[in-house]
Amino acid sequence: MPSLKRLQAKHEDLEEEYEEVRKKLKWFKKERTIKTDSEAKYELEQRIEEYEVRLRKIEEELEELEDQINLSKQSENSNLEITQTVDFLYRSLLKLGYWEQHNLFEEIAGKYSHGVFLIHGHSKEYGQRWLLNRLISSIPNSLEGKNIVIDLNRTSSRTDIAAIWDEFAGRVSLPEKSLPFQIAERICELWKTQNVLIIFNNVDETIKENLGDLLNNFWVSITQKILENNHKNTFKLLIFFLDYQGVVSQWNIGFVEKYDLYWQPNLPLGLPKIHPFSDKDLRDWLNYQSDSLPPAISTNKVATVRVLLEKQGMPIPTLRKICDICGCNWFEQESKWLRL
Repeated sequence: MPSLKRLQAKHEDLEEEYEEVRKKLKWFKKERTIKTDSEAKYELEQRIEEYEVRLRKIEEELEELEDQINLSKQSENSNLEITQTVDFLYRSLLKLGYWEQHNLFEEIAGKYSHGVFLIHGHSKEYGQRWLLNRLISSIPNSLEGKNIVIDLNRTSSRTDIAAIWDEFAGRVSLPEKSLPFQIAERICELWKTQNVLIIFNNVDETIKENLGDLLNNFWVSITQKILENNHKNTFKLLIFFLDYQGVVSQWNIGFVEKYDLYWQPNLPLGLPKIHPFSDKDLRDWLNYQSDSLPPAISTNKVATVRVLLEKQGMPIPTLRKICDICGCNWFEQESKWLRL
């Protein structure tokens, strides 16, 4: 079906044509009453008949167009309603669980312009990427800048640190074989004018030594430059390591496990390990978010919690089940919700 705008434009043109034909028809009928010549009257009769047919045809086209316009408006309203429902659901899902990690990150991001964070859980079902995007969404305009995602699950990146540096260099427009301190310099230059987010994905798939190099050769170079220049910045420079097996915290490569008054942003911080949603997490979420959720999930909260707990509190299966109950397809929204 043509767009609503095109249908309305065509309807407007037909309305103008209808008025022109109607006026001419009226004039022909008036002329017929005053003409005395039979030949002239006959010709007018022919014109009147022709214009009456033309007028009926335009009326039929207008009626058909009006039906199409009404259908198009209904479709647009329906799509808008669906979009609004999905948006409300997404904002509600951002309030489910992960509060230990969320509150800690929000406190740190409110104080400091830079930092390194480990996001970890025992499997991908714990929602490391979901938590990453949730944390990022808590910072205004956080995605309006340089976003770098490096997947350490690639064969070349699992054991070869040089391959990691080469990819990193390429993502900041430096030539291959650039040294870590040169990459750090480029990152600091970018950071002067924009947010810089760096995500190392699947860090559990690389070797311990590679991760140690990323912290000791790269992050240390950045923190040294910050100290040398007494760097103060309104933009954020944030680095995230995503661990899907919960093993990196055991590698003893420098992540601080406890945040306290003595912590400084030059120290890489392991956010609290992700745990399954509890019965209380789900009940509290439903109680606080019920006004924003569809009746299908909020009307009978006890039954909803019982259904959701069939997923053993695993975050991603639980989020998918919530979407399913609400008539939303998680897989269709995933790429929109998980931008990093």
